[in-house]
Amino acid sequence: MIPDCPEEITAPTIIARFLDGLGFRYRWATEGLTEGDLKFRPVEGSMDMMELLKHIFRIAASANRFFGEEKTTDNPETFPEVRRLTLEHIALLSTRLKTMEGARLNDFKMTGRKEMEDIPFWYLLNGHIADALTHVGQILSWRRINGNPQPKGVNVFFGTAAPD
Repeated sequence: MIPDCPEEITAPTIIARFLDGLGFRYRWATEGLTEGDLKFRPVEGSMDMMELLKHIFRIAASANRFFGEEKTTDNPETFPEVRRLTLEHIALLSTRLKTMEGARLNDFKMTGRKEMEDIPFWYLLNGHIADALTHVGQILSWRRINGNPQPKGVNVFFGTAAPD
């Protein structure tokens, strides 16, 4: 379930809400994936589902580093590890944003890679968050193509789920 709406509308709480929605969608997009789903790739040369899930994990870990989290040494290999750590990174970032002063967003600059030095916060939105949402859509499409659609009863509008 998506947490209750924030009491105050600020830039950080809006972004946190996007992350809450991302976490909800990811949680249910990955619920009940099978070994066959994890090996599925829609066309030769594309990532398989497990590679896609690891990519989303790296996006979530990188977004956390953007806001001061230490670089993770985690290198999850199994589906349960990848799923758990991805959800933890998304939740941690959302929680951090919910307690942040809006003006602090101006202070954040992406660092760590030479070609990414001094990239402002805005690129987290159109980069990391938009990319992760796109990939969650891929998970849903791929699992449907593979014959294992998302559980029924998931309502992304209200952020509720009552699966069968």
